[in-house]
Amino acid sequence: MLLRERGIFLPEDTWFLGAYHDTCSDDVDYFDVDLMPSSHISDLIKLRGKVDEARARAAHERTRRFENFDQRRSIYAALRHVKSRSVHLGEPRPEYGHCTNAVAVVGRRSTTQGLFLDRRSFLISYDVTNDPEDRYLAAVLGAVIPVCGGINLEYYFSTVDNERYGCGTKLPHNISGLLGVMNGYQGDLRTGLPLQTVEIHEPVRILFVVESTPDRLIKVVHANPLLKEFVENRWIRLSIIRPDDGAIQIYRGNGSWEDLIGDEEPLPIASSSRDYYFGKRDHLPVARINANHLMSA
Repeated sequence: MLLRERGIFLPEDTWFLGAYHDTCSDDVDYFDVDLMPSSHISDLIKLRGKVDEARARAAHERTRRFENFDQRRSIYAALRHVKSRSVHLGEPRPEYGHCTNAVAVVGRRSTTQGLFLDRRSFLISYDVTNDPEDRYLAAVLGAVIPVCGGINLEYYFSTVDNERYGCGTKLPHNISGLLGVMNGYQGDLRTGLPLQTVEIHEPVRILFVVESTPDRLIKVVHANPLLKEFVENRWIRLSIIRPDDGAIQIYRGNGSWEDLIGDEEPLPIASSSRDYYFGKRDHLPVARINANHLMSA
């Protein structure tokens, strides 16, 4: 009833199915499949096929960072590779997690659709056109700035001084009290990130790109003491994309905004993400993936 009141109508035979995605192995576990009516089984089979292809493509994109994987191998070989890493007790780099994170985009999917962001961006769905009073924006930013900002700072400090703010190499670590790790059988607790987790990270403060206007965004930020502390103390960087014309402005503190002005260089274009990252191990700039490929993939 609540959805109908908001103009959202779901077919009577709609069936909801929960699933869990393991980001290390790229496995997807579906819940309560045995409860699904037989009329929906064929739809589930089609869905699983699409999801299997998507997780194989994601695995192949991740493996470009692993020196011991040949990128010429298939996407399904990449899927097997990441799964084997996830269960190998002697593997110091089962995955890189949030390593290389640098940006968080809060806006409509159309803002980033078709872009290759090199797995460096958090994408948070938010529709400014359905939020005239900014209530949803306040709720979204109240969650994502502390979470994404905290993740970014954890990687930042563990990278700039891994011995003090990180926990050094993980090879001699022993877990202690589920609170942290220590080297060998004695020593101080070390609560930061290990060297192997941050070795490819670029220590930059995360840039939040929010689809809003300057006045509305700052009002939301200053109404929340925690968000205000993050922003005004420069623990994170803040910018906006104006919904009306797409112009970008950077927040410089104390209520001051600066227009992003400069020569716009055209983005490189590739027929697929794989074509763009193939043979490369380092950070890659943003690229545009051919729209025809997106429609056919």
